[in-house]
Amino acid sequence: MHVIIDSIMYIVNLGPTVMIPIVMLIFGLCVRVPFTKALRGGLMVGIGFIGLNATVAILTNVMNPAIKNMIDVLHLDLRVIDVGWPSASAIAYGTAVGVSMIPLGIFINILMLMSKTTQTIDVDIWDFWHFAFSGSLAYALTQDIVLSLFLASVNMIVIMVIADRTAPLSEKYLALPGISIPHGYAGSFVPIAIALNWILERTPGIRKIHLNAEDFNKKFGDWGEPTLLGFVIGLVIGGLAYLPVPGLSLTDKIGKMLLVAVTISAVMVITPKMAALLLQGVVPVSGAIQKLTQMKFATNRKIYIGLDTAVGIGNPVVLACATLMIPVAIIFSFILPGNQFLPTIGLVGFVFMFPLIVSVVHGDFFRSFIIGAINVIIGLWIGTALAPLITSAARAAKFPIPKGSSLISSIDYGSNPFPWFFIQIAHNKWIAYLVGLAIIIPLLLWNRKKIIEEENQVKQ
Repeated sequence: MHVIIDSIMYIVNLGPTVMIPIVMLIFGLCVRVPFTKALRGGLMVGIGFIGLNATVAILTNVMNPAIKNMIDVLHLDLRVIDVGWPSASAIAYGTAVGVSMIPLGIFINILMLMSKTTQTIDVDIWDFWHFAFSGSLAYALTQDIVLSLFLASVNMIVIMVIADRTAPLSEKYLALPGISIPHGYAGSFVPIAIALNWILERTPGIRKIHLNAEDFNKKFGDWGEPTLLGFVIGLVIGGLAYLPVPGLSLTDKIGKMLLVAVTISAVMVITPKMAALLLQGVVPVSGAIQKLTQMKFATNRKIYIGLDTAVGIGNPVVLACATLMIPVAIIFSFILPGNQFLPTIGLVGFVFMFPLIVSVVHGDFFRSFIIGAINVIIGLWIGTALAPLITSAARAAKFPIPKGSSLISSIDYGSNPFPWFFIQIAHNKWIAYLVGLAIIIPLLLWNRKKIIEEENQVKQ
């Protein structure tokens, strides 16, 4: 067993840009894709992820100084420090729960596929860290590894069902054929997005406000196109970050504003192209899986390839909402009663929050932005509340606490409603088991019913 876990962790520790091509190659060979074709597909997926990560890194390098300036101008001094998702994932995988979640997650996925309770083959094993994070926090609270793994598994099962149900929407509004997004961070906002969208749809006046990518182009002409739209958004954020800064000449301020504007414009244009490269690599494996499924099981069941939410960040509405949410989050952190959390490093990661929100609201910018803002408010409170437990889990994982800070959190999964919910029920062991089962059993049965209904519709 140790050999299996060590082998899996070796692949996982290579990072998603290396791990996912390896997994895609293995899957391709298993479904009889020729070696060279499977290898090329896996490499194209890796190239796409490297391109997507590069655009996020470029954005981060330009935005972090701007974020620091906004924080300095507002004189923010909050005691919970944002360590970002890379540190949160290291904390998650640094515990016994985290290491165990990898083979357990693979087993859960296989079992769900066999029982027709999912349509997703989750090849994004790296992002099991979201489920491991929930389990690691539960373990820091209870010291009960069985309960902690159970709650981590509940988290995964819920996200897998969400991935199935949102896949048709992602295909339509994010242009992701044959792909689902079983991503813990993105998927966790889907129930909130559905509820808030229902409310917005029934609110007089607001329900008539719609603004999607096509509306941008119609209402703003050329200025609604991603290149110019990104430039304008960058000017706004650059102005907020640099115009109030004392000690800078006007020419320096204008130069820094233009750097932010051109960078965001570039990211808006480059990111969709990188996502398109990634999709080219998925097509051979996805097509082979569909053929094999129909041939072996004489069924019309559709199988999705589960990938990181990065595949959906090329959507212009996603990029626009995520970028505008950065100053909004900083302002909220300053004015929100009871907040002690200062988001910094993880703010650029908002691009990973929005893909499924945008899918749920059918590409509507206005509703995506409103839902995102409400999630940020909730997230700041959750990040403050979970900080002591996250700090405790970090120490248990031997994670170095940043100098000058007593408490840490993450604007990614450390400020997320799912781990917060699991911690609330984990205070009582038996309530946690009962609530967990009460969630997943009806959800699995409902998803199975939906899958069978879809098969029957295709047959007809």
